[in-house]
Amino acid sequence: MSFGVPTNSSSEKAGRSIDSTGVILWSSTRPEIFFARREIKQLVLLSLAFAFVFLYPILCDSSLSGPGIGAWLIRPQLEHFTAIPSDGADRDLFVQLRWVPYYTLTHFHQLPFWNPYKCGGMPMLGNPESAIVTPFLLLYLIFGLIPGMLLEIYLHVAIMFAGGYVLGRELGLVPLAALVLAAMFPSSSWLSLHIALGHLNFLSAAYIPWILALLLASCRLRRWHLAMLGGLLCALTLTEGNYGFVFAAMLVAIVAVWYATTQLSVRPLLAASLIGIFAIAFSMPRLIPTAELLTIHPREIQLSYLSWHGALVSLFSRDQDLCAPMVASFLFSEYAGYIGAPFALLALIGAIGNVRKSFPWVLGAIFFFTLFRGDTSPNAPTMWLRLLPLAGNIGLCGRWVVPLVFCVGVLAALGAQSLCERPQQWGRRLAGILITVGVADAWLVCAPNYRYLFQPAARAPAPSQTFRQYYTEWAPPFTSIAMAGMGSLSCGDRGYHVDPPKGTVLGYNQTGYRGEYYLLGAGKVTETLWSPNLLRYEVDVPQTTSLVVNQIMYPGWRLTHGNGFAYAENGLIAVRVPSGRQEIELVYTPRHIVAACAIALFALATLIVVWRIESQSVSRRRSNPC
Repeated sequence: MSFGVPTNSSSEKAGRSIDSTGVILWSSTRPEIFFARREIKQLVLLSLAFAFVFLYPILCDSSLSGPGIGAWLIRPQLEHFTAIPSDGADRDLFVQLRWVPYYTLTHFHQLPFWNPYKCGGMPMLGNPESAIVTPFLLLYLIFGLIPGMLLEIYLHVAIMFAGGYVLGRELGLVPLAALVLAAMFPSSSWLSLHIALGHLNFLSAAYIPWILALLLASCRLRRWHLAMLGGLLCALTLTEGNYGFVFAAMLVAIVAVWYATTQLSVRPLLAASLIGIFAIAFSMPRLIPTAELLTIHPREIQLSYLSWHGALVSLFSRDQDLCAPMVASFLFSEYAGYIGAPFALLALIGAIGNVRKSFPWVLGAIFFFTLFRGDTSPNAPTMWLRLLPLAGNIGLCGRWVVPLVFCVGVLAALGAQSLCERPQQWGRRLAGILITVGVADAWLVCAPNYRYLFQPAARAPAPSQTFRQYYTEWAPPFTSIAMAGMGSLSCGDRGYHVDPPKGTVLGYNQTGYRGEYYLLGAGKVTETLWSPNLLRYEVDVPQTTSLVVNQIMYPGWRLTHGNGFAYAENGLIAVRVPSGRQEIELVYTPRHIVAACAIALFALATLIVVWRIESQSVSRRRSNPC
């Protein structure tokens, strides 16, 4: 049996596999042609339509809370394209992580390496929740912040739908069965609830089905560049987010080991290794700064768990609204992944219909469910997982619902395939009815949560003419404070942050504030340039002293002009300067960033070269079939 080649519900004619609708699935002479051209066009249009229908509530009235479809359905809020949500909640945190790079690039014309607007200053590129190394950043630069964010969400949902369909076809499924996987994964409440809270770092899960499809295609076609391309997409799961990379790596390992075992071939393992190697290489510009930050400031481990009752409610309850009561040790939204009755029935059929095909997905579902239950005992899988390098930063266990729902989605697609393979017409009709009812049910239950993304902005301080730090007792609206030209010192437990040591970075409204820059001794200092990555001062001192900047000192800040040396003064950026008058220039650049970019470019060049070599080899075989 060849990898991914459909063998069921098809007839072999002249070296081609044709399904019951007459669509060409695979050609022995041109095995790379897996879809008819019409099918590709239909998939693109269907993916865009699916994303629009499910995301329509994002444009509706967010002030009406509660489950169900209500007055919000006919009240679109077009001011979303101009109003920036900054309500002091998680959605505000992730909007700020989009606004700072956008503003740094468009206003200061600098690469977004440093974020002076959060927690007294911290690396932007190294923040595990930021999304900078991504082609979607171009959407923000072209269309603006809010349109760019809406397009980012919309296109990721469309990519997720299309990827599910392509993976289904690589698994040998007929179009109807492939649609089950395409629709179920992005329609579940795990996505709508996370987006409702502004957790845009989960959008990178859109690449998971594509990565697995490229793994199978690389084995089927015996072309290594497809696995390398899968590594590029796997890198995007890290550079655009964080958890998607872990999910993708585990799923690739499960699928590769299973296919290697059943096919008695090392090719799946080699392809999986290539995905991993190139994923690391392509993600180096983000991976190195993130690893450095997590090493210096490891994230606090948050123990969390879910009872059996809570797990059943999170997966099968139709009350998936963001305002629903929590059922676990943390926020309800962290633990939901709705599986409707039609999809659950299809998954059950798929699990028992073809054990050989369903086994890795059943195994994956069980494994991720145990992780989903969380820290239920000292020997729970999540506790052992945290012993891996940097794995202590994985955080709340409820996020494992994402790969769990994905595995169930594959089982549901296999169930639809089993029905479609029955000789009687009722099997295909039943599969069509179940997917239709399942998608409609998911829209009614899950899609309404999207309208919660745009919430009214919380009160913010008046704009400042110059950058300065600001402290507030209440949960700060990060984005509004940054747009006002100030940095927020009140981080609390809001996402990943680096708390400045007590008494170091001070807000202008706090006792002991000496300014955003000052001298420890006598003399005069004037700021001549302020920007996120570059600071410039005119210093005139009668004797050796120190210039102190009211931001956290972090590896990467260095003196690029002037006499003296940079160091940490009570945790703050400082420069020891000799007597006299001079210009001081401080620049922040992530350490090893040049080497990291060189590795990523080398990986890209290798991918292109291998693709060219393999393409030319295929062309020669076609021209000389003997």
